[in-house]
Amino acid sequence: MNHDVRHFISSLGGYRDVAKRLEKKPTTVHTHMQAGTLPATWYDALCRLARERGLREPERALFNFLRLDGERQGVA
Repeated sequence: MNHDVRHFISSLGGYRDVAKRLEKKPTTVHTHMQAGTLPATWYDALCRLARERGLREPERALFNFLRLDGERQGVA
């Protein structure tokens, strides 16, 4: 999962560019990237950034959406 998040952020121009667009500190984006999961609150914005670059929207499994008991990681 860590590799997937890192690849996605890199495809958007890297964590510094993403941080600037999200109006976040670069260290904030980098920390989430290193952890291998992104905040669910960033989902819409990152989908929009992906579309702007002509990329596929990110998989929901890259984000920490709230899950119900018994749901597997990556199943929304």
